Amino acid sequence: MSGTRDVGPLDRRPLAGLTVLDFTRVFSGPYATLLLADLGARVIKVEHPAHGDDSRAFGPFIAGTSGYFETLNRGKESVAVDDRSAAGQAVLHRLASRVDVLVENFRPGRMARVALGYPDAARLNPGLVYVSLSGFGQTGPLSANGCYDIVAQGYGGLMGLTGTPEQPVKTGPAVADAISGLTAAVGLLAALWRRERTGQGAHIDVGMVDALFAVLENTLAGYDITGTVPPRAGNADAGLAPFGSFRAADGWLVIGVGNDRLWRALAALIDPALADNPCFATNTDRVRHADRLHDVLDAWCAVQPVEALLAQLHAAGVPAGPVRDIAELACDPHLEARGMLARVVLHDGTSLRVPGSPIHVDGRTPAMRRGPRLGEHTRAVLCELAGMGAGEVGRLVGAGVVRDGT
Repeated sequence: MSGTRDVGPLDRRPLAGLTVLDFTRVFSGPYATLLLADLGARVIKVEHPAHGDDSRAFGPFIAGTSGYFETLNRGKESVAVDDRSAAGQAVLHRLASRVDVLVENFRPGRMARVALGYPDAARLNPGLVYVSLSGFGQTGPLSANGCYDIVAQGYGGLMGLTGTPEQPVKTGPAVADAISGLTAAVGLLAALWRRERTGQGAHIDVGMVDALFAVLENTLAGYDITGTVPPRAGNADAGLAPFGSFRAADGWLVIGVGNDRLWRALAALIDPALADNPCFATNTDRVRHADRLHDVLDAWCAVQPVEALLAQLHAAGVPAGPVRDIAELACDPHLEARGMLARVVLHDGTSLRVPGSPIHVDGRTPAMRRGPRLGEHTRAVLCELAGMGAGEVGRLVGAGVVRDGT
């Protein structure tokens, strides 16, 4: 592929040399391409010259930039091109013909309007791996519908399982966006592996609703077997007990017991007689008497501080952990040791904490680079990758077709 770079012998990251043209914005698509950037890919983010990615306007702000944008777009380059003009479309076609991967998360049909739908892009670049990430996918009766994370959580079934009997509740962070971004990255990498063997490009179609529905554990199989719709049960689990959150004397903790051996270990801490109670002998028994069992654990936890409870549970090998807020996570020694409390240095020297990469290759944590200013790399990318001369780029800047943010 013409977009693949010679990166030299020192860059050992798995995707070093891969070039990605990124037409995504907000969360799902930018998260997919962030994973690629952390793994060594060169990610060139295409933005509108006037406003760029919508998330540039999401607060809070630091040093004139959005913390949201920096979190999801660190380590990328920005090219600002007005795709409504014929000249702008020509620029984008030249770029698409020279990269390995194109990722977009518009509604179906939007890329075709600028002659960069998959059929058009594949004619320009037959080996291109092209990823379309949308709310409801590229086909089906709802494919044209708009979708944000909360819509996917509602339609995809997550909210139907989350919350209380009185009210469905979405998760705090936008997990449908994150899961669909991860799914898109997996599909993209699989297509790259096939291309290595065959030279064949691919069109990867990921719907947020599909990706979320696919991770609802055994909900569909359970319904198919029993015909029963599982109730919303807060933090409890329909198939395991005890499994949930409990209030301690000074906070909250969660305890998960997934087999009878763990139950016996927990029972020995609370009251050894519990292990012989026929109501709690097997997981099936414990689920049947889950409310009664929860009352037992509530009483045991309520009179002890979280750390004392966790010390006992961990010593016994019972999975448990505290329920923590972001202020606690921001100074957590385990996350620090794992490289997950990363810092990027912004253009004015200000330091901003962002989540590090959760993928550690050969024990290495990717270096953190800030997100790009709007159009910061337009001139360099068009000269280097699209093969344009400085004069040609200057004329496009003067005509307002592209923005030079250097």
